[in-house]
Amino acid sequence: MTIKNKIEKFRDGELLIYRHSQSSYQGKIYLGYINGQTKFAYKSIKSDDYNFCVKKLKEWFDEIKYKQRNNISIGTKSRENKFIKMIDEYLLSIKDSQNNNDKDGNHYGKRIKEWIKTEKIKEIDYPSLIQLQTKYLPQFNYTLNTIGHYFNFIRKVYRHQREIGKITKKDSPEFPVIKKNVSRRTYFTFNQYRTLINKSIARMNEEKQSRFVQFIRKSLNRFIIFQCGCGLRPDETYNLRFQDLETRVKRTHKKLIRHFRIRVIGGKTGSREVISKPQCYDSIQELKMVYAEYKDVMKERGYDTNMVFPVKFGKSNRHLLKSCDLYEDKLTGKKRDIKSYRHTYISWGVINKEDIFQISKNCGNSVQVIQNNYTNFLTARDFEDDLSSLRIVK
Repeated sequence: MTIKNKIEKFRDGELLIYRHSQSSYQGKIYLGYINGQTKFAYKSIKSDDYNFCVKKLKEWFDEIKYKQRNNISIGTKSRENKFIKMIDEYLLSIKDSQNNNDKDGNHYGKRIKEWIKTEKIKEIDYPSLIQLQTKYLPQFNYTLNTIGHYFNFIRKVYRHQREIGKITKKDSPEFPVIKKNVSRRTYFTFNQYRTLINKSIARMNEEKQSRFVQFIRKSLNRFIIFQCGCGLRPDETYNLRFQDLETRVKRTHKKLIRHFRIRVIGGKTGSREVISKPQCYDSIQELKMVYAEYKDVMKERGYDTNMVFPVKFGKSNRHLLKSCDLYEDKLTGKKRDIKSYRHTYISWGVINKEDIFQISKNCGNSVQVIQNNYTNFLTARDFEDDLSSLRIVK
């Protein structure tokens, strides 16, 4: 049995045949320019026998050409991509899901449906997924990691269709491999962090702001301090409830120092406990005062008061970074985003000679990930204070 993955041409190049799914092949015939639109005829043969499908599609081609020559209506009609309906069915199935991995389903589904309609995607197959990966999604400045999330969403939609018995595994398309490049993570130096915090405070105190804008800017300020002091993934922080923060007290010869033991439930790498820096405790105490001051805003917006950070800061964070010229990392040309605060926590830990094993356990990563993505990309400039203080013994 012959299996073909690439597009093959037959009948003097007028008939295109290509793999449609694991268990079918599709034929495509150009019909001409009709009523201001390019028209094609399509036909799928459900069989994994390539030669059988070619034979059937050639017969179909001859029938179409016979109808054209004799002015017989072919009966073409605009086809709506059936995957849109599959998305709606999957989203309905997870509507009441409490799984954190399902909470962004509506966002992914909306974007995929926009892609299908905007790009006039007829079928979800390997070529269309390549177009989604390399052309459509990159225009939104998505990272390879985010593009991977979209592909995982598509896989979940097909998995749901298999679970309800509408398709088999062979009906799922082949997915292109997303090769993630190991590169320097964007983080903030100590001076950049101070510039960022100072600018954040200045924006908090600007006059003629709505109460909602004031609330967002003050909350974002505490969010940044918290993130740089614990290294949680953004989604892990957004899922935190106040009950997940256990206050711990350490007595020194000068004063009492408080930090958090944070319970992360259902994180990317599973549940774990995270030990925060003292700055996290201080930022949360200030955050509680912000919530008390803007109780009316939280009630009006319907924010859950049990959540530590009930609002996401993607857009407001981007505006803040641009306002102090820190949006782009000048060394790498990469854009900083909400994840850069986690990267800052890890990078500072390495620069301050903290144990990499302890950092990896706290962050839910392996030592190898820390070394590959952080340690290997730090330069002598990151250790300038230590290196410049070395003394030569005479």
